[in-house]
Amino acid sequence: RIFHYADKLDYLLYAFALAGAVVTGAALPLTTLIFGKSVASFSGVSTQGNTQEFQSRVNQLVLYYVYIFVGRFVIGYVATLCVCVAGARTTRSMRTAFFECNLRQEIWHFDKPSTGSIAAQVTTNGNRINQGIAEKLYSTVGGLSLFFSSYIVALAVQWKLALITMTIVPANFLIFGVCLHFAISIDERVTRTYSRALVVAQEAISSIKTIKAFGAALQTVKKYDAFLTEAHQIGLAKSPLMGIFFSTSVFLVLAGTALAFWEGYRLYASGEVNDVGTVFTVVLSVTLGATSIITMLPSLEAVSAASSAAGELFEVMDKKTLLDPLSPDGEKPASLTGDIEIKDLHFAYPSRPSAEVLQGMTLKLPAGKTTALVGASGSGKSTIVGLLERWYVPSTGTILLDGLDIAKYNVKWLRSNIRLVQQEPILFQGTIFENVAKGLNEEQLALPQAKRLELVKQACRSSNAHDFVERLPHGYDTQVGERASMLSGGQRQRLSIARSIISDPKVLLLDEATSALDPRRVLLTTLIIAHRLSTVKAADNIAVVANGKIVEQGSHQELLHQDGLYAAVANAQDLGNHDDKEQPTDMEFFDAEDETMFSKTTVKTDSNVITQDKVEQANAASAGYSLLRSVLTMLSEHPDLYLQYAVISFGCIIAGGTYPAQAILLSRLIGVYSLQGEEAGRQANFFALMFFVLALANLFAKFGVGWCCNNVGQVITHRYRREMLQLVLRQDQDFFDRPENASGSLSSQLSSVPAAVQELMSANFGLILNVLTNAISSSIVAIAFGWKLGLVMVFGGLTIILVGGYMRIRLDQKLDAVTGEQFSASAGLATETVTAIKTISSLTLETTVLRQYSDAMQDIVSSVIKGSFVALLPYAISQSVDFLVIALGFWYGSTLVAQGEYTVNQFFVVFLCIVFGGQGAAQFFGYTKSITKAKVAANYMFWLRALNPTIGETPTNQNEAPRGESANLAAENVDFQYKQRTVSKVLQQISFRVKSGAHAAFVGPSGCGKSTIISLLMRFYDPVSGRILFNEDDISTLSPALYRQEMSLVQQEPPLYSSSVRANITLGLDHEASEEEVLEACRQAHVLDFIQALPEGLHTPCGSNGLQFSGGQRQRIAIARALIRNPRLLLLDEATSALDTQSERIVQQALDSAAADSSRTTIAVAHRLSTIKNANVIFVMEDGRIVETGTHDQLLQQRGRYYAMCLAQALDQAHD
Repeated sequence: RIFHYADKLDYLLYAFALAGAVVTGAALPLTTLIFGKSVASFSGVSTQGNTQEFQSRVNQLVLYYVYIFVGRFVIGYVATLCVCVAGARTTRSMRTAFFECNLRQEIWHFDKPSTGSIAAQVTTNGNRINQGIAEKLYSTVGGLSLFFSSYIVALAVQWKLALITMTIVPANFLIFGVCLHFAISIDERVTRTYSRALVVAQEAISSIKTIKAFGAALQTVKKYDAFLTEAHQIGLAKSPLMGIFFSTSVFLVLAGTALAFWEGYRLYASGEVNDVGTVFTVVLSVTLGATSIITMLPSLEAVSAASSAAGELFEVMDKKTLLDPLSPDGEKPASLTGDIEIKDLHFAYPSRPSAEVLQGMTLKLPAGKTTALVGASGSGKSTIVGLLERWYVPSTGTILLDGLDIAKYNVKWLRSNIRLVQQEPILFQGTIFENVAKGLNEEQLALPQAKRLELVKQACRSSNAHDFVERLPHGYDTQVGERASMLSGGQRQRLSIARSIISDPKVLLLDEATSALDPRRVLLTTLIIAHRLSTVKAADNIAVVANGKIVEQGSHQELLHQDGLYAAVANAQDLGNHDDKEQPTDMEFFDAEDETMFSKTTVKTDSNVITQDKVEQANAASAGYSLLRSVLTMLSEHPDLYLQYAVISFGCIIAGGTYPAQAILLSRLIGVYSLQGEEAGRQANFFALMFFVLALANLFAKFGVGWCCNNVGQVITHRYRREMLQLVLRQDQDFFDRPENASGSLSSQLSSVPAAVQELMSANFGLILNVLTNAISSSIVAIAFGWKLGLVMVFGGLTIILVGGYMRIRLDQKLDAVTGEQFSASAGLATETVTAIKTISSLTLETTVLRQYSDAMQDIVSSVIKGSFVALLPYAISQSVDFLVIALGFWYGSTLVAQGEYTVNQFFVVFLCIVFGGQGAAQFFGYTKSITKAKVAANYMFWLRALNPTIGETPTNQNEAPRGESANLAAENVDFQYKQRTVSKVLQQISFRVKSGAHAAFVGPSGCGKSTIISLLMRFYDPVSGRILFNEDDISTLSPALYRQEMSLVQQEPPLYSSSVRANITLGLDHEASEEEVLEACRQAHVLDFIQALPEGLHTPCGSNGLQFSGGQRQRIAIARALIRNPRLLLLDEATSALDTQSERIVQQALDSAAADSSRTTIAVAHRLSTIKNANVIFVMEDGRIVETGTHDQLLQQRGRYYAMCLAQALDQAHD
């Protein structure tokens, strides 16, 4: 089924490649005919003595070997190149198809935790598929060709001896089939477990600030390790299978050889076989056929792994979708008025079918009018957005758009006419222009670049973003970073609004979008979801939602006169200063604030600097260790595995020594056929018995090798996967700010690096040792038996094979470095897409994202093709040069024998030792790609180890905990700028003092540096100059872990993890929290009733990214997470921004009471000044400086910046 994704060119390439594999595979068995004749010639010269005729025959046979070398080299090179190109192209198509199938899925598909591993699936499984359908497929087909042609040759030469010898084949197949069946089943279970583990890692990396703030790295690693342990235990079940397969395969081949020579001599003695050459041809042919199963094992495993990986992808790809955004089906009217009517809507989320969110909601949204939905968190307001966007399907009821059920419209057309600004706006990696331009419709995208830029600027003016963008050094070409980390929350929301309105949609949905829209934009059907009533006062119709129903409707004034729920909430939001001075409207406030809020201090990135950093990072992401040093370093780290490595080494030495032993036995057996009488029969029996003894030795040795290789592989991948996550999580925040360290890229490395190292330190370790033992022992024996021929074949043959293999390793390294970086980039795109799938969907960006991903895949294919032209040359040489070595050996050896310098026995010992050694080396260099990847992977891991975080535990600070029980804070002349943003300082000469037990607040326009202060207090970063004191201790001298234990953080957009509600609340706690502690924290955060109403209460899963809950619900769970720690220092970054008014009042009271504790200091960052009115001290910030300080009343009396902000927010005015 994989090959359904190949096109005509791919099929043509595959046809030529596989035909070439058949030809090159058959070449080796055909040479047994030549070899048999050569043996007969050498045997004849020892008895007949006609040296001239002997050399003439040998020279003719030598030419045949040269012809075969040329043919196999050319065909092998072209065929391998074809299969690598076809494999890369087919895998690209399949990756793209898998990515497309995910984009076609309904939104609830992404609510499942497993979907977080989509980036890992498309990268890791894609790599496995590529290996299985490219080079490994070629090797498998070549092996099958070798297998069948070997037996055809054997049967054609002497059918009786061939049939007797072939008795080993059924046993080999039976063992192979049984082992492979169970191995595939185990591999599938291991892969699924690793995918679940990767979700944990990916969530942690993408929310690294939360992990650091709550000291949850260890907890995360333990959770990750639980999955790794499960995979480890499952994987250990492969050990006996690998031991059985490795040992019995070699045993059967050698035992079959013993049987063949024993029976061969009897047939020779009885006259059924004419000469020794016939026996050797049959024995070597059958042996080649049998050993081809062994040599095919890695290739077959790769093909099997590709099948298993494809099965995982097909599970997703086979899913049928009800709401396909790429489907052409559905109505696409030429015009749209925008009249919406919701009729008796009932709905429950697929993940919680028993909890009905909407219970008969009915509402009209007239065209061109503004309708607002207000109500408590979880009342169903945001659910309406999801249904209008057709992310979900209502249980019953209908939504009409211009009188037609929205289910009848084309999904993409519908979403392109309904634009959404979400509560937590998401921007994508790229420039500001690219982000806003993502909202352009198809007609606008066809416009010239200059016109598109003008449309972007116009949209930014309407969303009050143009001024701050223009102040940036690169303007609209400024990079925003991953998750728009280079911009403040207010800046992100204004750009998000610009992106939504740029296409002039007929319907606009504002889900808790607090930033304002230019009031001059009219003729939009607008739905506003809001908690703050001040943002909806001007709406044409306001609907109050409670328990999934509309309970009140009307204009602001009408609802106030009804004296119902809306009026009660409105009165709660009125803080009561009845200054008669005319106040600016909400719309005017945002226009005014934006004139000053985005100063040059909000400059976030210099694209040139980032580009250079990226180059430096790419060059530095390697410890520079050689393969040998990498292996020795990793060996030294696992002393508990030395016994198993000793077993592997001992087994490999026996296996490697088998080759020269075979050479000696075979040369002696050739001599047997020149003997007469009982002595010949006795020696034939003896040497056949020696082959059987060799078989028994390999049976036990290889069983230990197979068993122990899997054992050490499972242990090593477990340890290194765990260590990799530990190493990543300990890095400074600067590390995660770098574009190349996006969460998708790091998650991809967490998967691929340990897997590559595992292969090197288990199966490939044994392979390397086996080949080295073979090459060294064969060379020593060859030179010892005949130094002239030995030296010529070692340096004239074996050296060529080794040099060719080394060249391929170097070329593979360069190719892997390039493709590795590209795969990381594509994985980052996949992760970003999954994380922002609702934004992708609402903007109908599926086609755009798919094109970007397809282009990234094409770049990888181009790199692979370009690199393969050179990299495959030494590989083709190493796979065919053994024929040239054989030709050299026969030519020079025949000369030495003819001159009487060597005996026939002496020649064959030397000759066969070097031939076997060369074949072992050629086999080894067939694995260079995986060995190269392992070396690169090991160096990446060593490089991570070598990174010394500036902010971390050290021997000097690890026991340095904050002194005393108080929580005094101070900053002295603090300057700060982000390493990724070198243009200007974010904070300039910041100094302040906050006494223990005080409630302090930082306010100011977006981008002024408020949240940066929180980051410095949390010690995510250190100041460029100046210092921050906690109880008069410089926090840079304290243990970060012990310091952070004394504090809690509530972020503006708090992440939740795909575990239970309880696990999210107790995140990072150093003790097992009691049920009473958890419930009390929930009660303080006003989330207890909501949690108890859930089907599984505290044990309810939160879903991927906490998408099971609304923004307000997520925020309150995060507040509970902060309060359960009973911190000395409480940091609130817009802690109540997502709460409805009633919830806000209760939670604010809880926070106020927490702040009133004399042993606790509270630092709040706020846009809404009502939340910090009661603070003991308020610091007003602007342009990275503190410009005013005082209490609320003192600052009002100053009539400065704070006073202007209060007026703008109508903090001190009564309702009209």
